[in-house]
Amino acid sequence: MVMKRCTPCQHLHAGCASLVTRRTPALILFLVVVLCAATPSLAHNDKSSAKPGNDSKTSHAHSGQSAGKTIGATVYKHMCIFCHGEDGNGGGKAMAYLYPWPRDFRKGVFKHRTTPSGSLPLDQDIYRTIGRGIPGTAMPAWESALTEDETWAVVEYIKGFSPRFATEKPKKPIRVGTPPATTPKTLERGQQIYREMRCARCHGTDLKGGGFNADNLYDIWDHRVFVYDLTNPNTFKFGAGKKDIFMTLTTGIDGTPMKSFNHLNETERWDLTAYVHSKIEQDRFQKAEYEIDLHALKVEGPVNLDPDDPIWDKVPSKEVQLITLNARRTPVNRVRFKSVVNDKNLTIWVEWDDPTPNRSASRHQDFKDAVALEFALGDVLLHTHGHNEPFFGMGNRAKPVNIWQWRADWQQEIETKRELEYATKGLDLDVMIFGGEVNPVESLNPFRDVPIEELNAEGFGTLTPQPHTKQNINGKGVWKDGKWRVVFQRSLKSINKWDIKLIRKQPILIAFAVWDGENQDRNGRKMVSMWQRFNLP
Repeated sequence: MVMKRCTPCQHLHAGCASLVTRRTPALILFLVVVLCAATPSLAHNDKSSAKPGNDSKTSHAHSGQSAGKTIGATVYKHMCIFCHGEDGNGGGKAMAYLYPWPRDFRKGVFKHRTTPSGSLPLDQDIYRTIGRGIPGTAMPAWESALTEDETWAVVEYIKGFSPRFATEKPKKPIRVGTPPATTPKTLERGQQIYREMRCARCHGTDLKGGGFNADNLYDIWDHRVFVYDLTNPNTFKFGAGKKDIFMTLTTGIDGTPMKSFNHLNETERWDLTAYVHSKIEQDRFQKAEYEIDLHALKVEGPVNLDPDDPIWDKVPSKEVQLITLNARRTPVNRVRFKSVVNDKNLTIWVEWDDPTPNRSASRHQDFKDAVALEFALGDVLLHTHGHNEPFFGMGNRAKPVNIWQWRADWQQEIETKRELEYATKGLDLDVMIFGGEVNPVESLNPFRDVPIEELNAEGFGTLTPQPHTKQNINGKGVWKDGKWRVVFQRSLKSINKWDIKLIRKQPILIAFAVWDGENQDRNGRKMVSMWQRFNLP
């Protein structure tokens, strides 16, 4: 999902032994960006890893041969093609907005496996990544969106992009035993190994990813590598448990500078695992659910636009998980949602943590905070009738979306204008300054009296504001105590065919996007959610 006015195509939607740069391809499989593929923390429950198929042969049986290929192609073209591309080259329409870039399947190189470095993954490994997603990247967890059969079918379809699967077999998976107890001695040895392996050159001495080489790392696809914060349990790619860390150290992350540490003996790898695990700030763990049910509470009487109105203290809150389209140290990874409905209006309240408010975009170097709600138009249900819902990132052809976007700079302009009017006791400054003509700056923005703009999209490059006469969303945003709170309000009835229909029996599909000015977000650089089911009384 996404939105940025008048800018086409804007939304959607390593390691340790020596310096690796674009100019040193021979060393490209070195260094350390430990743990890259789907954390149990952000991966909810572990259903996907419990699915049958411990080896390629077993999981292949679940794909269903020709019927499975048809299902796999259908699901891929509905959910995967936008990022990974029609031929699996990682160059889908969304690619320009994503970092890290989507995986190119054609080489048959997979980062996250239970097989040794250089080997093809097991089908089960691919299944796990699809189901659990890759935290810290734009790869969401599809576990709740796909059935087991659909996921196995997608596994088979993805394998068809690389000829390696027709000529090679995966090596035997690495078996991980019970982790030994962590003692002061194991931590001391692990820290020593961390120093000897020069892991700090990428991950930093504090494991937060700020090492000397961190900004000079590239993978075999010539993409810049992002070194993640290993103290944050929510950004571990293959899992933040001891077994997961041990597996990553043993297999390495193929295609990246994060080499396999299989040259260390098992005891040494467990010691290094214990040290890394001891640095994880477990209190930062946030369980994630990517597709949930949201509800509006029925109320009597009018509802104002003040985000701090006491009415919101009585409304239950739900957290919606966000995925970042561009890797960063401090992502906004969730929004809090509340909603009420009376006889006339639907009102939605959204809150997210933001230590620094960014309200101005008047200078080239300024970036603003913003939030948007996206609605799927038409009578569509989530993951039914062959997955007929629009793509959650800007919709797609013949499957349009309706977008409401609030911007902090517009909110600031409106409040500044009101303060000037109050200070001048209603004196018409346009008459004084412009000789009775309209202020030319204000005339560029016909929505300056409302900090929210209503738009529509039907895929990348199609974002279009609705005409001024059709704009019917009101709202207000307030920053206080390190949080933005924004209220959106619209009448229940609308005759505009490009507006979401609020009077209905079935749930509305709603998604969210947040731009953080402090992280220089704009256009397609932002955080987004998948579709959620929004139930109105």
